[in-house]
Amino acid sequence: MQHQMEEKLGGPGRSQIFLEPVSGETAELYCRLGEQAYRDHYLHLWPRKDPSPYIHTSFTPRVVQSEMTEQDNLHFILRFGVDAIGIAKLILNRNPKGLEFPAPVYLEKIYLLKDHTGMGIGEQVILALHTLSRKRGMGYIYLATMQKGRALSFYLKMGYEILRKETLPFENAIPEEKGMFLLGRNLE
Repeated sequence: MQHQMEEKLGGPGRSQIFLEPVSGETAELYCRLGEQAYRDHYLHLWPRKDPSPYIHTSFTPRVVQSEMTEQDNLHFILRFGVDAIGIAKLILNRNPKGLEFPAPVYLEKIYLLKDHTGMGIGEQVILALHTLSRKRGMGYIYLATMQKGRALSFYLKMGYEILRKETLPFENAIPEEKGMFLLGRNLE
């Protein structure tokens, strides 16, 4: 069961970032936002710029509603003030294959619509996700990011360290674009 509005950041005179837990009523919005944000940034990974293999496993109401039945899966609509600007998904108590961390949380998805990137919003969202994770008793956060692109330098700036190389787990993605890194950091 998802919880009420969990985190907000901001101050007087500036818009706030909200992590809005997804409900049955907002699962479709989560899917639309996730698909659009993914298309905004990752079409280059796919032949003919067709990310449908990823979209069908991540952003259909059936998939999301099924994931929401698991207590440790937390789905969020990211809001800047009242505007829906992206999505995030955390999985609590999940270690990466072959690694052990105390009280781990996997940041499986974080996607912002293109119009909201490069404005410092991503940093606010990451900080809100860190705060929420700490409040849930998590001690270590990790994620996978592409080896190419701006996201890697962003996460390194946010204190993440490269743990190992990985590969995008979709056979039909463009081979030379499949390189990923697993990154992680303590939440203390």
